[in-house]
Amino acid sequence: MVAPKEEGVKKTRTPRKTAVKKDSTTLESVSHLEEVNARHIDENTREIKSNSSMLHLLYGVIILLMLIIAGLAFYVWTMMGNNSSWATAVTSNEDIEVVIYDDDRCTDCQTDTIAAQLKALPFLSGATFIQKEFSEPGVSDYLKENNITLLPAITFNTNSIAGGTDITNYLSVLPDENYTLALPAEFDPFATRSTKGFLELWDKQAVVETIKTDGYINGNPDAQITWIEYSDVQCPFCAKLHNDGTPDAISEKYGDDINIVFQHFPLDFHAQAQKGAEGLECIAEQNEDVLYTVISEIYTKYSNQDVTIPWLIEIAGNNAINTEELQSCIDSGKYADKVKAQMARGQESFGITGTPGNIIINNATGEYEVISGAYPASAFEAVIDKMLE
Repeated sequence: MVAPKEEGVKKTRTPRKTAVKKDSTTLESVSHLEEVNARHIDENTREIKSNSSMLHLLYGVIILLMLIIAGLAFYVWTMMGNNSSWATAVTSNEDIEVVIYDDDRCTDCQTDTIAAQLKALPFLSGATFIQKEFSEPGVSDYLKENNITLLPAITFNTNSIAGGTDITNYLSVLPDENYTLALPAEFDPFATRSTKGFLELWDKQAVVETIKTDGYINGNPDAQITWIEYSDVQCPFCAKLHNDGTPDAISEKYGDDINIVFQHFPLDFHAQAQKGAEGLECIAEQNEDVLYTVISEIYTKYSNQDVTIPWLIEIAGNNAINTEELQSCIDSGKYADKVKAQMARGQESFGITGTPGNIIINNATGEYEVISGAYPASAFEAVIDKMLE
């Protein structure tokens, strides 16, 4: 800030002789400044040298790191080129090997269909497909060593498949560094089976008798074949099984040689399933002769998970069921425990996890097979025909 001028005061120049008189003092000040500047220059020089040394050290560290990285890259490249245990990327379809493990005893594995679908994939064109049977030497040992317990099973020698993103998402590494494709496999080749390849009831015979007593038999009670169907009223695949006419076709073909027993398996993500199952029990309480007619009509009218209890009651009313008594019975929850017990038996005794879960039993021999899903009548016929041979 500029100081204000004082009125009446004039600035005057210092006479030159006065300045000369002060030259000695000025020289001393200059000398002092030179000494200070010299010290600063010396300090700056030392700092520059120090910084230069740090830079050299930094450059040295960077170069050393680059050499280490280069060495590691060379080591990895060498190992990948010479050690067969290292996984290498497959860039050609001809390098891909697909092994399909099957069991001739499995009547429902559909291995040929699965293999045909894989061979049709563009990114597997040119791949080598090998099919192996469970009874072949070394196959069972290989499956055990790699924790493969269900067939059919499919393995790949790589998960680096160009264009195969959709399939590589379902490949899991095995202990032998091959990869297994996730499949809904259910055939246990290690289980004790009959000479025809079927599972055997053994200690499950009493369970089957309980199921028949606890449930409602549709058909000849003394039939040689029993089909136990685990379903729920809100299951779209159960509806498909019935709407495709599979139970009717099987009953018509085998007549008195087969009976069907409906069992409850209410899935927890089907909001109407539990009460719907209780409703079926309440209907059977009034008149069990119309039970299977009501089940069929529910699946026909409400095939897409859209059934509700009022609509179930309406269908029952159209089949001469007293709707007020039915509503009261459902509200009471009197059959809740029975429904849950049937579901638990299916899980514990036969490994049922979803609907429809179908168990085909030869009452004469104690053989049985599980068919999971809404398969066409031909899949059931293949099992039943083999049982009746």
